[in-house]
Amino acid sequence: MYGLILIAAIIIIFAVNGLRLSREEKRRIACAVRASYGKKPSRKLTESRREALRRNLNLLSAGKKDGDIIDDLTWSDVGMDDIFLQADSCMSAAGEEYLYRRLHDISADREELERTDSDVRELEEDAGLRESLALSLSEFGYVSDTSLPEYLENIVKGEKFLNPFFHILADVFYLVIIVLIVLKPATGIVFLVVLIVLQISSYFGLRKKADRYMHGFSMIMLLAGLGKKLPDVQDGTGGIKGYAGNLKALLSKIRIKSSFSVFMAGSGSYTSGGLFSMIFTYINLLFHFDLIACQMLMNGIAKDKDLILDAYNRTGYLDMCIAIASYRAFLGSVSGCCTPVFIGDSQILIEDGYVPLIDKPVVNNAFNDGGVLITGSNASGKSTYMRMIAVNAILAQTIATCAAKSYKACFFRIYSSIAVNDNILKGESYFMAEIKSMKRIVDAGEKDGRKVLAFIDEILRGTNTSERIAAATAVLKHLKDIGVIVYAATHDIELTELAAGYVNVHFEEKIENDDVSFDFVLREGPSNTRNAIALLKKTGFPASVVEESEALASKLS
Repeated sequence: MYGLILIAAIIIIFAVNGLRLSREEKRRIACAVRASYGKKPSRKLTESRREALRRNLNLLSAGKKDGDIIDDLTWSDVGMDDIFLQADSCMSAAGEEYLYRRLHDISADREELERTDSDVRELEEDAGLRESLALSLSEFGYVSDTSLPEYLENIVKGEKFLNPFFHILADVFYLVIIVLIVLKPATGIVFLVVLIVLQISSYFGLRKKADRYMHGFSMIMLLAGLGKKLPDVQDGTGGIKGYAGNLKALLSKIRIKSSFSVFMAGSGSYTSGGLFSMIFTYINLLFHFDLIACQMLMNGIAKDKDLILDAYNRTGYLDMCIAIASYRAFLGSVSGCCTPVFIGDSQILIEDGYVPLIDKPVVNNAFNDGGVLITGSNASGKSTYMRMIAVNAILAQTIATCAAKSYKACFFRIYSSIAVNDNILKGESYFMAEIKSMKRIVDAGEKDGRKVLAFIDEILRGTNTSERIAAATAVLKHLKDIGVIVYAATHDIELTELAAGYVNVHFEEKIENDDVSFDFVLREGPSNTRNAIALLKKTGFPASVVEESEALASKLS
């Protein structure tokens, strides 16, 4: 009797301590959510998670038109991976995946972006709502290498891996053995040992087959449970509160119809550990309740697939909006932030725009009603300037947020050819890779659709000077003729005269005491300075090299 009381007391102590730890964890997360708002996230992506995000993008972007999704080259050129990480303060895998997809998808219309802006503004103004939603979403958690839509595909297409009837029959046999132990203890214990050995030995092989399904079910159950954690809102409430209320109602429709499903949620990769998790693990080893639940749920999950995906995407949108609110606060602390204004004219106007990845950025304006040719010395800021415009165009058309004082433009399809690399494995030279990169811009410009906005750095640099200038002039003229809005950076001063119809702007440097410095401020007109020889001197090249360079330059100029 005293032994039972002691066991009961130990269980109560563990339970009370578990509740205490749970409350402390919630308080810790709440403090972290409050403190991290408007700050640059420190999160990094593992390669497996990065691949999962890419697969999720491909899975849910099927059916999009050409130009709706930022292509890989443009994404890489502009540095959007770093922009994504800078904005990714999402509390859940659903939010992170939604933000990643959204930053790729530039097909949103004015109404969709205005709705996003309105929802984000509501979260900016209501700190209490924002924090309570973030705290709820944090309990949904993250995955490392597979998203819920992928798991759902596996579940729907999965093959039967066990017959629940035989496993339930084995569990019933435990009751028979208990009766046998009472009547014939020695025989009963032998049968019990044999059954336990069989159950445990068969469990791990079956569990390995079931894992890719069970992780998905664990996520679905966590998603369904999120409905009970979201804050209550009154019926008829609009905006983000109404959205959260509708999501709460939608999540309540996800029903896991299996008596054994609690055992699947109680053990495995998506639990926080502790006494109860350990108990569930041992129960599953002996009775296979998690495996039985998995197979039973697989038989009926297909009909709820669309409901689950809808709830998951809505959860992701909510989480993304909270992250955007935080990102806007962060941009405000850097050098300003604005909401884009979309106009009918085929142009782009940016005031005090900057690249948010730079700690102390220099702001510049941008304009374009045809084409802009950017000249300047090495490292003067030409590529950064183009990235500033491209980043703001993408942010404007995806999350209705810009790193600028103001942004006005029409809707674009956006392409770049900035950091093209040769592909040794495919046997392509740098020049061939560059030609293909340029051709995709021409092809886009010749197709119907939104205006094409293109960024080209050192156009056709992979060939000799005379052919480069001739071909670059023809390409730039053709792009302008087919209506592409082009920002092109070049060292070829000849282009400033040959590329008719392009506005010339430049960046310049200051050379004092053999030192080169830049102010990164955009100026009108073509560049008339060069700094290559000065950089040779600054970096310590032999005096003879510098002197010979200066002599040859004076003869060639």
